Amino acid sequence: MLSKLSKEFAPQEVTFLAVSLDDAKSQSNLPRFLEKKKIALTVFTGATPATLHQFQLGEIVPATLILDRQGVPVFRIMGQASKKEVFARVDWLLSDRSSKSPKPLLKNF
Repeated sequence: MLSKLSKEFAPQEVTFLAVSLDDAKSQSNLPRFLEKKKIALTVFTGATPATLHQFQLGEIVPATLILDRQGVPVFRIMGQASKKEVFARVDWLLSDRSSKSPKPLLKNF
């Protein structure tokens, strides 16, 4: 889903990045997993549960963090995010922000 959104928002210079919590031993399985799931995103490896806490995402994966153009976290989605939820938040950030903001935190669990 994020791969598709990445293509949709590419003209607006929006970047989607996947973050892996896999340890060094299981990271070798990552390329095969990404290919199987048809995920075409840059992947940051080396994240830990502490990384989730640092960004106030709790302990649940998947989790989604949406930053503004200055790199400030604006939206968090704990648990599985839908295309609609991500699209609404990114679209709002790209707008003039005169409409009501989507909820800054969603807990989908």
